[in-house]
Amino acid sequence: MNSKPLFLHDDLDKYFYNRKEDIKKLKYQINSLNYSLPQQILLTGYRGVGKTYLLKKIMHDIEPNIICTYIDISKIYALEKRKLTIETVLIELLKEMNQSIQLNQYKNKYKAKIIELIDNLKLKKYDFQDIAEILKIPIPKAETDYRKLSQFVMEFPQKIVDDIDEINGFVIIIDEFQMLRKIKKLDKFFWLIRSFNQTQHNVSYIFTGSISQSSEVINELNGESGPFGGRLQQITIDPFTKQETQSYFKEKMSEIKFTDDGFERFYKCTRGIPLYINSFYNVMDSTQLYTSEIVKKTFYTNMDQILIMQVKVWSSLNENEKNIVQILVDENSLAWGELLEKTNLSRSTFNKYLTNLKYKGIVTYIGKKYAIEDDLLKTWLQHEKEVNGFYPI
Repeated sequence: MNSKPLFLHDDLDKYFYNRKEDIKKLKYQINSLNYSLPQQILLTGYRGVGKTYLLKKIMHDIEPNIICTYIDISKIYALEKRKLTIETVLIELLKEMNQSIQLNQYKNKYKAKIIELIDNLKLKKYDFQDIAEILKIPIPKAETDYRKLSQFVMEFPQKIVDDIDEINGFVIIIDEFQMLRKIKKLDKFFWLIRSFNQTQHNVSYIFTGSISQSSEVINELNGESGPFGGRLQQITIDPFTKQETQSYFKEKMSEIKFTDDGFERFYKCTRGIPLYINSFYNVMDSTQLYTSEIVKKTFYTNMDQILIMQVKVWSSLNENEKNIVQILVDENSLAWGELLEKTNLSRSTFNKYLTNLKYKGIVTYIGKKYAIEDDLLKTWLQHEKEVNGFYPI
């Protein structure tokens, strides 16, 4: 047996499976750039369902007349020493657009145009920090000028399309966009994008994140009063169905054998989420016939390895956030006041950490009550407490 990668792998074609309809749907939206009909997209789904893998596959296969730029907000947030700001995100976006251009086969044709853009915008008051050059063109260093920075970054992709005949479109992918909630006055950033994007005919944004359809950040971005006002095309990447999971095993992992009830149990344990299917496969034995009981035993014996994403999520939380999650696991769901009472935190501190958990897609608010968003996180925590007598530290 060969282990399956649990995260992005360089050999996309070898490990990518299925998603034909999702690819067709996204490519159709992206290809509209060739006709100057840009589509703005909101892509959501459970953690581990394969959103990023899908986007990377599309970026890998995209026609050279469309440029794709990808930024991961969670990575920017993790690496940022200070608070996450709009300027920080704009700088990262500019760096990634620069990188995308350098990877494109038409890169030499951009050089004169980029020089012209820099001269025209007269970036005399902006310090690009670690962006010393774009395509070997030096960038002058000076003090920050937010207006000039935002104008330069927002106009940049459309100007490239307008002036390079071989390019028909520019796609900007903002992954884990729910982490933008760490920015003060986030609506200002969303409106910044919208204000430029509404007059750009060849620039598409794809916002993606591990959030539920009911998440507040979706309403802020695409609600009636939000900057996109319902104009974003909302696409949900669903887990594999039972049939898709069976086909996946048949094609990629045919050495594993199940009884009918064994496969039913396997699907229930993994929910059809590719990350958990792969991690479960990595602890399986090709000489074993998997009945329901054996699947159950294997799952609970190796839960830390199978639910690796949940372990990672849990380890990223601070003490107060973990306490709130533990209470919700014990109580199933609670109203705001009920949950506050059990935490022994001040209202402001409680609100801060509860909001963080909602932004991270860990806690959801449905029917005027808070609950754990992902049942697999809840299952893992319950198991840990049952086995050890306490929740993981």
